[in-house]
Amino acid sequence: MDRFVRYILLLAVLLVVSCSTEEGVEVVNKPLRVYKISCEERSYKLDYCSTVEIPFRVEDPRAVFNYAFSSPGCQVQLRLESNVRLQPESFSPIRVREDSVEKGLYYLTVGDNGTSGIYRERVHVAIKYETGELILSNVITIVSSNFVSGIAMVRLSKSSNPSLQQDVNFVYDPTTQCFTGHIDKYVSNRTFIPEFECDGVDYIEVNGKRFDSSGTPVDFSNDPRVVAHISGSQLEYRLHLTCFTGLPVLRINTPGMRDVWSKDEWVEGSLLSLDGMAQFENISNAEVAIRGRGNSTWGYEKKPYTLKFSEKQEVMGMPKHKRWVLLANYMDRTLLRNRVAFYLSEQTSLEWTPKSEYVELILNGKHLGQYLLCEQVRVDNDRIDITEMSPQDNSGSAITGGYLLELDFHYDNEWQWRTSRNIPFAVKYPDEEDLTNEQYQWIMNHIAEVEGVLYGGNYRNEESGYRQYIDAQSFVDYWLIYEICVNHELANPGSVYLSKDRSGKLVAGPIWDFDWGTFSFNASPQAQYGLFMQHAWWYDRLFDDPDFKALASERWALLKPHFEGVFDFIERERDYISRSWDTNFSLWGISTNINGDEQLSKEQATDRLIEITRRRIEIIDSKL
Repeated sequence: MDRFVRYILLLAVLLVVSCSTEEGVEVVNKPLRVYKISCEERSYKLDYCSTVEIPFRVEDPRAVFNYAFSSPGCQVQLRLESNVRLQPESFSPIRVREDSVEKGLYYLTVGDNGTSGIYRERVHVAIKYETGELILSNVITIVSSNFVSGIAMVRLSKSSNPSLQQDVNFVYDPTTQCFTGHIDKYVSNRTFIPEFECDGVDYIEVNGKRFDSSGTPVDFSNDPRVVAHISGSQLEYRLHLTCFTGLPVLRINTPGMRDVWSKDEWVEGSLLSLDGMAQFENISNAEVAIRGRGNSTWGYEKKPYTLKFSEKQEVMGMPKHKRWVLLANYMDRTLLRNRVAFYLSEQTSLEWTPKSEYVELILNGKHLGQYLLCEQVRVDNDRIDITEMSPQDNSGSAITGGYLLELDFHYDNEWQWRTSRNIPFAVKYPDEEDLTNEQYQWIMNHIAEVEGVLYGGNYRNEESGYRQYIDAQSFVDYWLIYEICVNHELANPGSVYLSKDRSGKLVAGPIWDFDWGTFSFNASPQAQYGLFMQHAWWYDRLFDDPDFKALASERWALLKPHFEGVFDFIERERDYISRSWDTNFSLWGISTNINGDEQLSKEQATDRLIEITRRRIEIIDSKL
């Protein structure tokens, strides 16, 4: 009997230990879970890079959960009211502490992430279990200290816009007062019904019309202007919606979707449309002819093209003209080389530098990647502004210009010759069908005369020397661009241009073709140690002249601070084309190994370009 009683008593003790009681005996065999979270319904303000503590209570008060955000198990998080699958980007939970007195009361420390954004987010405190189950608190509001009454959020919801694959949440930039959103795929019709979350706003106007919150369609293709009316005052905003890569989209359709297969034969009657992405004026169905272009570049998979409009056309803010080119930049891992060279040229005294803008090219419905739409090198009032000649200009001062000349080792032009020093010259203007024999003979003789004087014994003579024929400053500035960019084409020579106006001197420029071997020491290892183009072409003789050397030093001292602005330019450009870079190289590989960065990542290749440009500026500075 005693043994039985002792057995019963032992079972009773075990039951007491393993079960909870109202007297507070702890559970030891299984942790209790959270069934409910509650917060005080209020707004919490966050200063830049600061923290705030948010109290919350859990039921059951004895529940166990993981305070460490990086650890598995039952975790404390923040989730957006608008989409509980997402966590806020502007602030994050940092730690949790338990109240020292009240059981079940905790304090969540939340920190601003330092993005400098203005935000007003409605969020839940959440506890997530390993199973994926979320326990959510009631909604609280977290507001940045720089937030003022007005529009707090702009959203395109999939529920109101069924064509969208997912919600689009806009990000606010207080410096430009612009809300920016992005859609991954290309959408030509960007009319959507937006949702505005406001604070203290009486009503909203979009493009001058009162907005109806029940669902007013808004055309986002031209950055709509939004005005929030607040107690008699107004706040203005801009809405900017990008899509695809964010770059303007150029679409060309040829008749019958005919292939563009030749550098010589135009595909006439094609139609060109430009979606300027609210950055540039749109173009709709302009008639254009298209053909291939380039020398070695035409042999690559990604083809470059020439465009010819039926009438002069302004394109992307660039002056009207019929002729344009689409540079493929196939071998350029950075996709920046030509743009950077053009930027540097614009800092000099060169009379004209081709303007350019990035586009996404869709040819006959097929996306071909990123291209650089450029002004073609042509004689025109808005391009190379020299006297335009006619076939009747065959004598007197009329025959002296204007001429556009190219030094080109390919030697595949209609009107071309080699000088006594074996320099390959070609006449690019007047056009081959307009140039007369008399004009051709005159410019050949003139170049021979200049070369003879330059290499003659009295070439430095102030009255009869080379300076009577050559604009020395343009030759210096032109040379500096080749030196900075590590472009050896000046020595080939290839794509080297000169112009001569009527009764004028030979002027160097414009620059062209800066994607092959540039901003790299691969093709020109000697550029790592000093000046490497001072012996190119006529420059070997020019640098024999102490006055030309002095001019080079003088120009460098003046231009160097302007050249150094290129680093900020590169940073802006790399951000602007970031999505486009990814898309382009998902379509195309690089089969060459010319520039030496073909296998690098986007960031590595661009950093390398910056490093080499900086190094070249240091080297030139030490030599001049």
